[in-house]
Amino acid sequence: MGYEDFLTELKTRISSAQLRAAVAVNKELVLLYWQIGRDILNRQQQQGWGAKVINSLAADLQKAFPEMKGFSLRNLKYMRAFAEAYPDEQLVQAPLALIPWGHNVRILDTVKDQTERL
Repeated sequence: MGYEDFLTELKTRISSAQLRAAVAVNKELVLLYWQIGRDILNRQQQQGWGAKVINSLAADLQKAFPEMKGFSLRNLKYMRAFAEAYPDEQLVQAPLALIPWGHNVRILDTVKDQTERL
């Protein structure tokens, strides 16, 4: 195997590893967002928390994690809507976790029929 073949093989392996890492990060992020949404829903139902709690959570999470994006008021509302639309964690862990968060949000916004959404 010559240098060019070796370089091509390395580049292929690096690209493949980068893709696997991106898919793994996306899966964890989508699952985290679903869990946050589920927990907000549960607290609102069980403890009678109103919609204003999401405002407080957004401000407090942004303060606690200033380097992270994703904890805006709007995104927390999407997390809640996502968990409400997909109550089955198995569904979220398998196919939905492979879809980027922005695409999941777009599906929530544009497809209102649950059967069609699935």
